[in-house]
Amino acid sequence: MVLFGAIYHWYPKITGRMWNAALGKLHFWLTFLGTYAIYLPMHYLGILGVPRRYYALGTTDFLPESVHSVNASISIAAFIVAAAQLLFLFNLIWSLRHGERASPNPWRATTLEWQTPDTPPKHGNWGPELPTVYRWAYDYSVPGAAADFIPQNDPGDGRGHAGHGEVKPS
Repeated sequence: MVLFGAIYHWYPKITGRMWNAALGKLHFWLTFLGTYAIYLPMHYLGILGVPRRYYALGTTDFLPESVHSVNASISIAAFIVAAAQLLFLFNLIWSLRHGERASPNPWRATTLEWQTPDTPPKHGNWGPELPTVYRWAYDYSVPGAAADFIPQNDPGDGRGHAGHGEVKPS
């Protein structure tokens, strides 16, 4: 799930295109709920004493009949989760060709990687001039600031505020 989150987060900056949000949400929910549909029944099987990673179980008289249907439902859930990953790949390719153009900073992040002049960034990221950093990377909710979002390379918000919420001398 972490890898999917990272891909969804960085995709606009890397490709210059936005994801299809509806397909992305469908992929997330199918994967998230499907994962629980796989692993929660496995806990039930573990409580029943079903051994794992055995080539042959031998006698299974101690197992109730429900074990077979639970194993079948786990297999179905695993196929659904696998199909959701095909949906992810489809969305990845479709969005690359047909996705709307991403703004340089679609998530309104304050950190420098989202402030590059080009999306996707060209070799060298910043060109001939490196940015000047005026504040901490995660300087959100600066007291008295006009907006919650002030990029690191913005010298101020026009109200006399410098980095870390400190007031410039007048």
